[in-house]
Amino acid sequence: MSLIVCVFETGLLIWFALFAAIVIGRVIDGTIDTDGLLHHDADDDSVAPERVVSMIAFPVVLISYVLGALHTDVSVSRALPDLSQNMILLLTGGNGLYLAGKIARI
Repeated sequence: MSLIVCVFETGLLIWFALFAAIVIGRVIDGTIDTDGLLHHDADDDSVAPERVVSMIAFPVVLISYVLGALHTDVSVSRALPDLSQNMILLLTGGNGLYLAGKIARI
């Protein structure tokens, strides 16, 4: 059973790496357009602070959860670790700021 898990894990990591390489390659060659990603409107050149906060908060929470999950022995507990209160607070706070910025602009 350990061999099957190892092969599946390696295949999944290779698939994620290839997917990330494809996305990064398409962003670099311009197929995926990132102009105006942080702006309110396509015509507006001002940066939306709520978009910046949401683009920073979510990856930070995701990376910290993954790093915590890597140190958990899943074979014993048969489950991924629970999200801590700080991670939930960061996720809901980031989403709340994003929505507050959207509502304030209306």
